[in-house]
Amino acid sequence: MDAVIFAVSFTLICAALFLLVRLFDQRIPVSMALLGALLLGLDDLVTGLASTVPALAVFGGGWNWSGKVYSLVLSVLVILALKLDRHAVGLTFKQRTPWLSVAAVLGFIVWGSVLGWVFQPGSADAETLAFQVTMPGLAEELVYRGVVPTVLLGAVWGRALPERGYWPVIIGTAIAFGLWHSLGYSKGTWNIDPMSGLFPFIGSLAGGWLRFRTGSLLVPVLGHGLANLAFHVVGGLAA
Repeated sequence: MDAVIFAVSFTLICAALFLLVRLFDQRIPVSMALLGALLLGLDDLVTGLASTVPALAVFGGGWNWSGKVYSLVLSVLVILALKLDRHAVGLTFKQRTPWLSVAAVLGFIVWGSVLGWVFQPGSADAETLAFQVTMPGLAEELVYRGVVPTVLLGAVWGRALPERGYWPVIIGTAIAFGLWHSLGYSKGTWNIDPMSGLFPFIGSLAGGWLRFRTGSLLVPVLGHGLANLAFHVVGGLAA
């Protein structure tokens, strides 16, 4: 029940957020703002239920592999149902700015290394490293940097993205991403950890800009995964 309450609440928060973002970008239809919020709420629900309902944790392990797989499946179903163009979502390996892409990935690695050195999360086992380098980057970047921005900008049913002016959507989805990491709900009590949301928010701003600048989700996905890996590897060495 806690997972459902959080998902519904998060949907309402994102709906209010995206309607506010619409004040800065009138290209966002009200219907798409609400749909984008609903998609983030559903993504949270399918991700969270796997860790609260044992029968849904089909992949086992110490990390929420099942929830991330369900998130990926949901994103794929949304792409198919709304007929989102793969280029609009960013599902291409082609880079508009190859040198920027390489520099950005290296920058994410440095960013993760610095955070690992500062926060020193301790030694990580092989499963932790495997999970962190793959699942968060794949699942979270696809929905937060791919599907939802595309929906917010109305690029559904095969429509192309507008050519410029993405910052309101980038900032709006970055705020949603930060809130998702910082908010918590358990047994009728809400809690918030600002630091848990701050760094995902900052990384999300960079990832969102790079997604549109490069025309691809490749850099955000690789950057997210490698930053997570560097965080745990360097954090383990520094501990």
